[in-house]
Amino acid sequence: MSVETDKERAWSRLVKPILWPALAIQLALVGLCLAVGLSGRWLALSPVSWSGTFWLLVALMVGSGLNVAAFLMLLRQRIRAMEARVESALGRLGQRLKAEGGDDAFGAGRFDDPELPLDQRLDALGSMCDAWASRWAAELDTARGAEQRLFDDLEVQQERLVRLETGRVRAQEESRLKSGYLSHLQQMLKPLMAAVSEVLSSDSCRRAGSESGRTAIEGLQERLAETAVLLENLGEPAASETVPGRVLVVDDGPVNLMLAQKVLERQGLQVATATSGSEALECLEQTPFDLVFMDIYMADMDGVETCRAWRAREVEQPDRPRCVMVALTANAGDADRQRFREAGMDDYLAKPYRPQDLLDRVRHWLPGLLVAGEGGA
Repeated sequence: MSVETDKERAWSRLVKPILWPALAIQLALVGLCLAVGLSGRWLALSPVSWSGTFWLLVALMVGSGLNVAAFLMLLRQRIRAMEARVESALGRLGQRLKAEGGDDAFGAGRFDDPELPLDQRLDALGSMCDAWASRWAAELDTARGAEQRLFDDLEVQQERLVRLETGRVRAQEESRLKSGYLSHLQQMLKPLMAAVSEVLSSDSCRRAGSESGRTAIEGLQERLAETAVLLENLGEPAASETVPGRVLVVDDGPVNLMLAQKVLERQGLQVATATSGSEALECLEQTPFDLVFMDIYMADMDGVETCRAWRAREVEQPDRPRCVMVALTANAGDADRQRFREAGMDDYLAKPYRPQDLLDRVRHWLPGLLVAGEGGA
């Protein structure tokens, strides 16, 4: 029993439905010509032989048949060329899937089987595309689930950070209140100890002659002295906790330089100033800084070039920590900010700036050196 191939199946499905209507149309044309010829025979002045009419009809039928045959041959050639292109594309797809190891999961090997009809191979391609779509949808759902979990974790961490920050501020406030209480107690103890000493040294206490009372007063004086020493020792760490930060302000404008210096020094920071890039580099050789406010437009060396030289010297001195560099500029466009970052700057402050803007930058990059909510000049 012969098996119908995909080419024969395409021929029977595409060509035959076109062939029979074309032949029927040709037969109708031949019949029409025959009717016209017969009617013309009676209308003609001179009689026409039956043999001439017969051969005319035969020639007409042969010509019509040749036209139909040529049309069908061209159609069959075009169909076979398109089938070859589709088979070649399916073959390349199957080989690529085999090379990537996807034939077991999606049946890519069926594309290389020439025994299978073309429609079945196309069905296999559709099934593979559906499988791919299902797998990608599953992976997308998994990725979205992971993203949602990360987002939830981030919200939890942010809430914890807010609670920790609130606790830190509360602890600072409690520490400040306790330090105030200790100072207040010390101030209260001083007149009390003076009063006890005055009682012991008074004549009335000597004339009383009561040793037990004098002993009790001396014990009270000793306890008060011990309490004063304890309060003094408790207050010492609070006084040594704050370490002033070192800030360098580089600006060739004397007004801006003086303003920044006064504002920062008022907050307890150690402030150094420089009016040029070379002077700023000399300051780096003398002492390290925690934060540098760098003016961009200066006469001898602009702020970008100074920052590059500064970062290069920091690399040569690995024992010193890296300082924070903030640009002071009137031009804060996207291109300028990109240029600042490439030079090694961490932030920028647009001119003209307010004193509070300087303090906000210090509070952002050097947390803990300024009291939260403390204003500027």
